Parts: sequence; structure tokens; C-alpha cells
Amino acid sequence: MKIKSFLKNTGQTSLEYLLLVAVSVGLGLVFFKKFQQYLLDNPNSYIKTQLKFYERLFDPSMNYKKYRLPR
Repeated sequence: MKIKSFLKNTGQTSLEYLLLVAVSVGLGLVFFKKFQQYLLDNPNSYIKTQLKFYERLFDPSMNYKKYRLPR
């Protein structure tokens, strides 16, 4: 009798782990898409702000470099 109940419990546990993995992967994908939209694709994102700063800093039309700290 103990073996049959043990097999039923392990089947339930493995199903719970599969569901946990599926939900974790789904949440990870949603988080990554939001993260990408916020930090990379947004026109006012942190990455694009820093790139604009460095483009102005190393502008080839200027004969000198401006050293300003971004605020």
C-alpha cells in the first residue's frame, strides 16, 4: 500500500515542478520584454541617453572635446 501512495505523490510533485518551471519561464519572458522596452527601445531610455552624451562628447566636427558630467 505504501508504494502505490508514494507513486501517486511523486507524480503530483513532478507535475507541480513542471507547472512551476512553466510559470517561471513565462514570467521571465514577460519581465525581459518589459525590461527591453524600458531600457533599450524607449527614446528616453538610459542607454540612449548615455549614447547621446558620448556622441556630443566626441563630435568630429569639433576640434576639441567637451567634458561635461551628465546629470
